[in-house]
Amino acid sequence: EVKNKIKEAMLAKDQAALITYRNIVSTFTNELVAKGRKPNEMLNDEEALAVLKRMIKKAKKAIELFKQGNRTDLVEKEEAEIKIMEAYAEEKTDHS
Repeated sequence: EVKNKIKEAMLAKDQAALITYRNIVSTFTNELVAKGRKPNEMLNDEEALAVLKRMIKKAKKAIELFKQGNRTDLVEKEEAEIKIMEAYAEEKTDHS
């Protein structure tokens, strides 16, 4: 599923989506390893949603810090990534 999103982002030349989906894949893999599972396994939808929620929470915290540092460029980047993650989480919820 996420790998299809990466392919779509590549074809659309959407750098923000490509980076975000690659980050999601990496974070999913890290979650599997942390749970003692093989990196090529898949998380179930509930696990994937939990990871996405943590990623979104972390990005929102980063936005707060970037705003304090007057880094509007990074705020915009994080906000774009949050939108992509939220849309993907919504898709996962709709398919559950």
